Amino acid sequence: MTTGGQHRGHCRCGSVAMTANTEPVFSVYCHCDDCRRATGAPVLAAVAFMKDAIDWQAAQTLKRHTNGTAHRLFCGECGSPVAQEHDSAADRTFFNTGFMDEPECYPPAAHTFEGEQLSWLALTDDLPRAKTTLSIKRP
Repeated sequence: MTTGGQHRGHCRCGSVAMTANTEPVFSVYCHCDDCRRATGAPVLAAVAFMKDAIDWQAAQTLKRHTNGTAHRLFCGECGSPVAQEHDSAADRTFFNTGFMDEPECYPPAAHTFEGEQLSWLALTDDLPRAKTTLSIKRP
């Protein structure tokens, strides 16, 4: 489990690492085409933390690519996808669950962009499903 309320993650080579000093806001699956292409996976599992609670370590190797209103963060050394930031939720960073040191601690609580889910991907859970994104404005 996480220690002392801290949640940690790092890229494959360890050049980019983070600690979040707060509990996650939420965790979701995203089926949108943009997330699939950015991660190379059939679906993205992501966990959101408030930006002001994130401490980046070795962030000089953290790179960004902007595509419309989404900003993709990745390691400039090993290329690992790290996180995404969205203009509509400017106070949060959405970390790829696989980037987190203990990904089992962040089970998704919902699906977003369900209409873009790949037909052969059988996720038969009872989680809520949204046609686009969930409301990601600060509660």
